[in-house]
Amino acid sequence: MLHGLRVLDLTFYLPGPYATLFLADLGAEVIKIENPAGGDPLRWLGPEGGTPSGSVFFRAVNRNKKSVTLDLKTPEGRDLFLRLAATADAVIEQFRPGVAGRLGVDYRALRERNPRLTYVSLSGYGQTGPLAAEAGHDINYMAQSGLLSLFAESREMEAGRLPLPPVQMADLNGGNLAAIALLTGMLSARLTGKGSYIDVSMTDGLLSLMALTVSNHLAGGAEPVRENLFLAGGEPQYNVYQTADGRFLSVGALEPKFWLNLCQVLARVDPEGRPAEAIARSREEAARVFARKTAAEWMSLLEGLDVCVRPVLTVAEALKDPYVRERGMVVEVDGLRQVRLPLFPASWQPPARPAPRLGEHNRQTLSSLGVGEARLEELAGRGVICCEPTSE
Repeated sequence: MLHGLRVLDLTFYLPGPYATLFLADLGAEVIKIENPAGGDPLRWLGPEGGTPSGSVFFRAVNRNKKSVTLDLKTPEGRDLFLRLAATADAVIEQFRPGVAGRLGVDYRALRERNPRLTYVSLSGYGQTGPLAAEAGHDINYMAQSGLLSLFAESREMEAGRLPLPPVQMADLNGGNLAAIALLTGMLSARLTGKGSYIDVSMTDGLLSLMALTVSNHLAGGAEPVRENLFLAGGEPQYNVYQTADGRFLSVGALEPKFWLNLCQVLARVDPEGRPAEAIARSREEAARVFARKTAAEWMSLLEGLDVCVRPVLTVAEALKDPYVRERGMVVEVDGLRQVRLPLFPASWQPPARPAPRLGEHNRQTLSSLGVGEARLEELAGRGVICCEPTSE
């Protein structure tokens, strides 16, 4: 879908690479610009870290991309990047604010060579404001936005317990927003002939995720805590219930018709014979009945009914479930099974290329700028680029 677009990727770890993964999977030419001395730190983090192919984590978010190594702190590396930027549709960077300017690769420097360029800066706290220059990671952005405070009830926090979410919410949501920013900028350039600069803050992104909560508070609602959040466990029709075998069922019966359908089944099982209307009034009543049967027994009783109930699966169970298989959500790339991005039917997805080895596309990309073999060898010898990777 995006064949013919070229994106230069100056990002690392998770947020930026997740953003450009969307574009790469959709056919854009994503050229990952990496430091010759080791490249993206994610290559070294996690299982199989430091191998020529990179870690499992690195390979999961960098498939379908190219790797070119350039030391941007050298005049030669900076010049080659500027020449590449003149051929690109977009650039995304993830440095701390001010670093791109000091390196001479910020939007001001690049737009002189390419007025149609889309330039996205992805950072924790944005390019302006009192925290712009402060270092941080996902946990810090969640804390600053207020989101982290909502993961536990007040009594849990008073007891010293504040759980962390099991996924990097700021990074992944920031990546989503950066992908939208890249696509929006490139579409605008096609329509207007003009480039654009877009500042994406991961902390801002988390605030936008809390649109309902924030809007309610600003409209005069109480200070948000987990106990008074909408759909955070206070409503019996939108909750999690334990079954007789220790498993859990998720209930999302928001609409009255779904909740009534479910409570009618619960009433038939209730040994005390309480009517559906009585069970529907409280979570405690519903929980008492759910505990009478196993999760499998409940799913059998509810099969075919509009009740919005699904068992709580482990990740391993979810990956083995027919849903994942039939939706084609797991693909194999160079021997590594990965989750694909759900932007199109699996049948539309072209064969994926494995994540690039460090500097794998130096010769191919830089020779297109007129850099000859002798010059490539000289640059490699001086560490401006790295040598061509050897096969494993």
